[in-house]
Amino acid sequence: MQRDAQNITDGTALDADICIIGGGPAGISLVQEFISHSAKIVWLESGGLKAEQGAQRLNDGLVVGTAYAGLQQTRHRQTGGTACIWNTPLNGDVGAKYVPLETCDFEPRTDSDYVGWPFELNHLQSFYARAQSVCGLGQYNYSGKQSHRLKTSFPLPDAQVRHSVFQFGPASIFTDNHLRAINSSDNIELLYHATACAIKIQSQGHSMATIEAGTLAGNRFRIKSGIVVLAAGAIENARLLLASREPGQDAPGDKYGWVGRCFMEHPRDYSMSVTANRHDVYSRAAFYDRHTADDGTTIAGRIAVDPESVIRDGLPNASLTFLPLVRRASSRKRLLARVVDRVTRYKERKNPGGYGWSQNPNPDAAFDGFRLLLNTEQWPHPENRVILGRRSDRFGVPKPEVRWQWRPEDQRKLEQVRTLFATELQAAGIGQIEIQSDVNPDPNAHHHAGTTRMHNNPRLGVVNPDGLVHGTDNVYVAGASVFPTAGFANPTLTIVALALRLADQLKQRL
Repeated sequence: MQRDAQNITDGTALDADICIIGGGPAGISLVQEFISHSAKIVWLESGGLKAEQGAQRLNDGLVVGTAYAGLQQTRHRQTGGTACIWNTPLNGDVGAKYVPLETCDFEPRTDSDYVGWPFELNHLQSFYARAQSVCGLGQYNYSGKQSHRLKTSFPLPDAQVRHSVFQFGPASIFTDNHLRAINSSDNIELLYHATACAIKIQSQGHSMATIEAGTLAGNRFRIKSGIVVLAAGAIENARLLLASREPGQDAPGDKYGWVGRCFMEHPRDYSMSVTANRHDVYSRAAFYDRHTADDGTTIAGRIAVDPESVIRDGLPNASLTFLPLVRRASSRKRLLARVVDRVTRYKERKNPGGYGWSQNPNPDAAFDGFRLLLNTEQWPHPENRVILGRRSDRFGVPKPEVRWQWRPEDQRKLEQVRTLFATELQAAGIGQIEIQSDVNPDPNAHHHAGTTRMHNNPRLGVVNPDGLVHGTDNVYVAGASVFPTAGFANPTLTIVALALRLADQLKQRL
């Protein structure tokens, strides 16, 4: 069922067994596990069924520190969440890239007190396998061995790097398929245009929580629920906990001041390029372009740092993607190219610098080599954080302020990774590698993480390994905000795996 919260009578009190806040992939993955369950689920989404300017303006906030796109541009309020804007120019119309975290992402590092998860990768393997289906993907296989192109790709002479792949999945699985199934379930009520403003925790024989909510139409209402799950993204999850602070008390989970700390992004580095020096470079590099694997899965190859090298050498995890350097042509040649396009109907010419480039019938004439997209991780730092700002939104809730910096130690580690990849590619004979040194990466992957970090010890984190907020017994957090470290990887597969894990735990609790 779904209902426009703007039609709820002002002052109404609703009841739920579980109230889930956030209508993106984290919330959807959790909610769909309760279809036709005996529990009554009330599910809140701040946006509408379509993109609306009023809802997007609620994303407003301040960023202090390193230049960043801002909080309105990097978030999206709508049923379906950020999946509604996944069809990027780079990815084309295939939705999102998926890849799991790796063994090294879960392990502590000697030169950081904050890196590492409270369990190992093996603990998530079964949930990753289930997440493949939820995300509309193929088999849980990221080795690259399912690709016929792997056999002709570049040989990697050193064990420090290896081949792997991304998988691609359609945005419609979240923006359409799951939503239709959820809306047909009588035990789940989606309230859209419903913005959560605060959580109040009471204990009367057993713990209950009240979620104060409102709409841009002006009506206010509340939901009384035995269990609350925050699944509204790393900025909003931290903000909502901080905004729920009662006078004279700590905010939920913030007894030791960790709510909002260790905000992380996934920087993208474009400082490296390759000038091709062999006749077969484009045919061999086709493995790294988006293509259909033997099992029907849409994938794109990548070069990964070996997990053992990450741990041994103290490197951030990273992944390398080949994107073509489009050759600049004269006016006459550009006119001729347009004529050729119409004759050959070469569709990917609309985005020749992104995925799909290997379909070009004459790459030697179209490209001058490759620019190398380096996706890398940012290690958690307590001073990279979300706090409550001085200005408030339409509901009287303080707007978020993100204090974030790309620090000298981040840059130093990035340059180590650049050097590693340059050395390995040079040894593989791909071509001449050029690096623009001292260039900072682009931080705008829009992969917010870490602000309600997971840790066994409440002195070092906000939620326990089950996602339960420390100091509470009924407030949980889902999504990338619980990541202690985020690796280089697109976070959605791990977000979904953790949501499935949480769903199993909540079913047992109920």
